[in-house]
Amino acid sequence: MNILIGVTGSIAIYKSCQLVRLFLKEGHKVRVVMSKSAKKFISPLTFEALTGEPVLEEGSENWHSEVNHIGYARWADIYIIAPATANTINKARGGVGDTLPLQVYLATDAPTLFAPSANTKMYLHWATQKSLEKLRYVTPGTGELACKEVGIGKMAEPIDIYWEALRVKGEREFWRGKRVAITGGGSREPIDDVRFIGNYSSGKMGEALALAFYQAGADPVLITSTPPRQLPSQIPVVPVEKATDYREAILDSAPDYLVMAAAIVDYVPPYRKGKIKKEEMGEKLELILRKNIDVLESLKEFPFKKIGFKAEYDEVQGRKSALKALRRKGLDAICLNYLGRHNFGSDKNEVYFITPNWEVKIPEGSKLEVARKIVELAELV
Repeated sequence: MNILIGVTGSIAIYKSCQLVRLFLKEGHKVRVVMSKSAKKFISPLTFEALTGEPVLEEGSENWHSEVNHIGYARWADIYIIAPATANTINKARGGVGDTLPLQVYLATDAPTLFAPSANTKMYLHWATQKSLEKLRYVTPGTGELACKEVGIGKMAEPIDIYWEALRVKGEREFWRGKRVAITGGGSREPIDDVRFIGNYSSGKMGEALALAFYQAGADPVLITSTPPRQLPSQIPVVPVEKATDYREAILDSAPDYLVMAAAIVDYVPPYRKGKIKKEEMGEKLELILRKNIDVLESLKEFPFKKIGFKAEYDEVQGRKSALKALRRKGLDAICLNYLGRHNFGSDKNEVYFITPNWEVKIPEGSKLEVARKIVELAELV
């Protein structure tokens, strides 16, 4: 994808360098257009070194190549103005094109995303707020600003801008407005207040699914026992531990879809408050485990769509087990993967997406690639 980033005069411009690197890391092509005031904060050479592409600015614009506001406007698949000052936002709303980033904005057919960066009073001014009503933008952060005031106006973090941009390009009408509860990680069933029985689930698949559904335009919530690694702030995260916590959080989220990627512990120990002392127990600590709640089966009568996950080692028995779970738990689909190929913690996966009437093999890929395919197939269940 061709990513064009417009930068205007703000101290937050250093975050634009991080944003450029995020897109480049994922294989996108990136170009930059700079306003005259932006060059007071950073040299065009910095962006040229990062992107390997000529920066469009007043000193480089020419009409013997595409390094001009028309050429760059045509090249872009998406245009991101980050940082976008209050001045830039208000001029964009009024159709003023007195800087190169604004001239590109007026000339491009690509969707445009603004990342505001402004003093709190300038951001909250009625004129700026009125302008933002007409523009697609990433909500800025709150904290101490460069001017030493405290409030809203900090440019959003690069990871938030990155995923909002992918959402702008990846939105599917089907998922718009749909709430999707995604579970990840593994349940932790307490023995006492310092020990638990759990499993090796890393939570990576759940996180990938949250990102994929967000990119598709849904409103996902990630319910997980494992803190996410790099999730945009737009995706709410509900921390949980026990199987009952998962169930409660799922119902609280009032989903249209549930994707149950979490590995729930099958058997739980009796809980003892405090800490069990070694001196009290002697050489052995014997635990009598009881069968845990089956979260998916317990939700069988609820009307939302349900997609489960099943991890198996044996391919023949594993498929039979997946089909049995599909019927017993009243699922709309189940994702079967074989642990011998991709164990817990792997960055890759390979999944069989199975419904009562058909199945599709999702070939090996990164967990995000597999998650995107699951999102597409989930529309059909």
